[in-house]
Amino acid sequence: MNGRSVRILLVEASGRGFLSHYTHALAYGLHRADLEVHLLTGRRDELQGWTVPFHKQACLESGYRGWRCVRRQVQAVNPDVVHLQWVDNPLLAIHFVRWAQRRGIKVIYTPHNILPHERRWLLMPAYRVLYRKLDCVVARDKHLVWALDELLDTPHEQVTLLPGSPNYLAIQPAGVAACSPAPQKQPGERRLLFFGHGCRRKGLDQLLTTVACNDWPADMHLIVAGEGVLRGVPEELLAAAKRAMRFTLIDRYVAPQEVTSLFRDADLLLMPYIKQCKSPLLDLAAALRLPVLRSDRVQGADFIDGVHGVTFSHQDHGAMERWLKQPAWLPDIKASLDARDDPLVSVDALATGHRKLYRNLFGLRDGSGNGAPVFNRCCSAVS
Repeated sequence: MNGRSVRILLVEASGRGFLSHYTHALAYGLHRADLEVHLLTGRRDELQGWTVPFHKQACLESGYRGWRCVRRQVQAVNPDVVHLQWVDNPLLAIHFVRWAQRRGIKVIYTPHNILPHERRWLLMPAYRVLYRKLDCVVARDKHLVWALDELLDTPHEQVTLLPGSPNYLAIQPAGVAACSPAPQKQPGERRLLFFGHGCRRKGLDQLLTTVACNDWPADMHLIVAGEGVLRGVPEELLAAAKRAMRFTLIDRYVAPQEVTSLFRDADLLLMPYIKQCKSPLLDLAAALRLPVLRSDRVQGADFIDGVHGVTFSHQDHGAMERWLKQPAWLPDIKASLDARDDPLVSVDALATGHRKLYRNLFGLRDGSGNGAPVFNRCCSAVS
C-alpha cells in the first residue's frame, strides 16, 4: 500500500432495500474514517438521487455479467480489499475470489443470509467452499457466527463479529426532499404503520382481523404500505377493517425518502409476524425513533422491551388489541428512543470496527486508538 490508507471496494448488487441502505451507511462511515472507499451497487440503485461523498457506480446486475463488472472495477480501482455484501452465485464467487487473491487482493464477505432462500441445501456444498476460500467472513450477530461454524464448518479464525445495522435512511442528507405518500397528519392523530412487501407470514390478515372486530377511537389511523402488501388478504376482510378504523393503503413500491417520511410521521410500527423472521425494520425504526409493537416471532439482536417497544406472544390473539387500546406505555418508549445517540454514532462505530479489520488483514497497527498492536489475521470477536 506504500504508506497510503487502505483502499476498499464495497460490492452490493441489489440497489434496493436494507442491504443497499446498510452498505451505503458503511461506505459513508468508512469515508468519515478517512479511508478511500468505492461503492459498486446495482443498476436499480434507489438512492441514485442522493448525493454521497464517496466514489460510487451503479452498474451491477445478476449472474455472469455482474461478476465481469466487478472484475472490471477491480482493475480500474486497484483496491487492497474487496468487501462483498452480496453473492448471487457461489461458483462464480469462488472463481472471483481466486482471481482477486492471485493479484494480492484480500476478499471479505458479509453474508446477510448465510444461504440463499431458494435451493439452499442444494447449494450448501458450494457455499462451504466459498466461505473457506475467503480471507475473512464478517458476521453481523452471534447467531451467524454459530451457523457459520456449525452448519458450514467455516474455520473459527476466519470469522469476525461486527454487530450493528445502521441505515443510511436515518442520516438522510440535506437536499433530499421529504415527501410522504400518506395524507398529512392531523393534530391529535395516532398513526399506526404496517410496512413491507406482501407476505402472509407478516400477519397482516391477523392485524386486519383485530381492527375489523373492534371499535376504535376516531383519532386512530392505520397506514398499510408496501409493494404487493395485500397479497393473500381477502377483499371482505380489507373492507371490514376500513369500516372499523381510518385506513390508508399504499400498495406500490415506496421510495426511500417516502419510507423515511412514513416512519417519522408514525406513532407506532406494527409487526404482528406469525413466522419467525429477522427484520431490518427494527433497526430502521430505532434509528428513526419509532416505537414498535411486535410479536415474539420478530427477531432483533438489539431490541429491548421497554426501550424500543413491546413484544407480545403470537399465540395470544387478543394481545395486540390490548396494547393498542391501552397506549399509556407509548410516551415512555418514545422518550427512551428520543434520548438515544445520534444515528451517526452507530455508523461511526461500525466503520471503526471495519477499519481495524481491514488493517488487521495486512498486519498493520491501527491508528484510531491507543496504538496497540492488532492481529495479523482475521480473528473472531467472540469466544
